[in-house]
Amino acid sequence: MKTVHFVYVLPQLANRIYARIQKTSQKLLHRQVIHGELGEYKWPDPLRAPYSITYHVGNYLEKKFRLKLYDLRERTKINPCEGDILLGHIWQDRETVMWENIENPLFSKRYLIGPYNNDKQQVGWMLEAVERCDNFFGICGDYWADNLASSPIVGLEKKFVHLNMATNITDYPMVKKRFNPVGSRSFFYIGRYGSFGDEKGIGLLEELAAKIPGFEGGYICGGGEIKGWKKISEPTNLSVDFMQRVAEDYDVFLNMSRVDAQSTTVIEAMSWGFPVACTKQTGYSEEEGLFYLSLEDMSWNIALLEKIQSLPEGELREIATINRAVVEKKYNWGSLFSKIEKYF
Repeated sequence: MKTVHFVYVLPQLANRIYARIQKTSQKLLHRQVIHGELGEYKWPDPLRAPYSITYHVGNYLEKKFRLKLYDLRERTKINPCEGDILLGHIWQDRETVMWENIENPLFSKRYLIGPYNNDKQQVGWMLEAVERCDNFFGICGDYWADNLASSPIVGLEKKFVHLNMATNITDYPMVKKRFNPVGSRSFFYIGRYGSFGDEKGIGLLEELAAKIPGFEGGYICGGGEIKGWKKISEPTNLSVDFMQRVAEDYDVFLNMSRVDAQSTTVIEAMSWGFPVACTKQTGYSEEEGLFYLSLEDMSWNIALLEKIQSLPEGELREIATINRAVVEKKYNWGSLFSKIEKYF
């Protein structure tokens, strides 16, 4: 049986002693001297990206191959048997495991997997790795897959395999049961400040709030505040109980990302039963039940939010039901696996 060497983000090992060794060796040696089996790691609950990708893809591969796991930040050389397969998330550190092993001729296939968008600043450094690999499984929205001609990997489109992000919808029950009255609806955002300028669109959220009299919005945002919005909490575990409390006060999830591979918070909000207003650059562009915001036209955005304020509660409930069905049908792990199975 072949071995798949899978490189992605790993949590701590469940065994406390091993976890300490794991953490110390990564800090001192830049590698992990202990690599566990999939079931030996302490997986978060609920299981959210990026760990959800590691776990579910690993679980899928484990049913067909021997599986060896590595953290993407490790600096280590792999000693594969001839015919083994390498699958992993490339990291900017050129000494890390994927860079060190992507040209090893003993591997029968060498695949990249990870989030992708068309922002050169975010992904342009990956070009050399895409050139060296056999295929790149890009986890991104239809918007980015449809615009590869204007992407940093133009000319390598034949290597690109489009994967939509996936979630296990049973982990996200429908918590939104009722909506505030017409004209009194509030919006919320869950996310973080950008690492490449304002790619997460925080400035747009602030501009929107400043231009709408009486705007009511709440946020959970890592890295800073959002002016004109009320802080719901520090970044926290989005448990069912916590989201039920959010649902008591807030009606619509709002995201104005400028360049986002595919924001998982959008499909999570759809699963929880919140209508969603977002830019197509969040990675969602073909879903009929979403309200699409603009990066350039703030007048359009204001009018759209006014429309949401005026919709009957029954219509919002219907939209929420439709969106949850979309997640169940399109953004599931079975759909993702069906895209990659022919490559293994």
